[in-house]
Amino acid sequence: MEIPVEIHSQEWQLWRSCVYLSLARLYRQEPDQEVLQAISEQRGLACLFEEMNSVLPIVAEMESDISANAYEAGAYQEQLSEDYNRLFTGPGPLVAPPWESVYRSKERLIFGEQTLAVRAFYHSFGLKATKQAQEPEDHIALEFEFLGWLCQQAAKASSPLEAQPFLTGQRDFFAGHVLEWVPVFCEDVRQGSETVFYRSLAQLTVAWLAIENKAAHIGKNA
Repeated sequence: MEIPVEIHSQEWQLWRSCVYLSLARLYRQEPDQEVLQAISEQRGLACLFEEMNSVLPIVAEMESDISANAYEAGAYQEQLSEDYNRLFTGPGPLVAPPWESVYRSKERLIFGEQTLAVRAFYHSFGLKATKQAQEPEDHIALEFEFLGWLCQQAAKASSPLEAQPFLTGQRDFFAGHVLEWVPVFCEDVRQGSETVFYRSLAQLTVAWLAIENKAAHIGKNA
């Protein structure tokens, strides 16, 4: 079973936090050798998603790709770096700009209306991005880190009443922001990537969003 009955449990919240923070790390920068080894040799993602049947084949493809390139690790990392830059950072036109405002504004500009809305959402929980002036708050890594933080806070709450604002925040941010652009962004990554790694990451993200969306509806009706 992919979603437990007790979806508000501490264990479920902490596990979801690990998933969001792991995804955030992979979108924040290209993987170094330590991250690649954690995925393939230590089977970090496979362990994280061990009961998620819809996700494990995607993780297995990523693991196989890393293992197949283990003897040419330097060249493989360079290939991933080039793909990461082409997709997300530049120079040049980006295949998949990693900011919500680009996908949700007609002008497709960063630091747009959605950036301000995300900033306000963070501020409502007393948070502020450390590089607010240089890095738009609606970067996919920051949005995933925020959801991971909300999950952690819900897990640490001493009562259901104390946890409720964080649970509500998760649902509202997920539905009002993440679901509004990340699936389209992931499709751009999937179609535009030149590496198995980033195609798999896009597929993994979409599969995870489907699980989260289902859980959110169950939680709302619980």
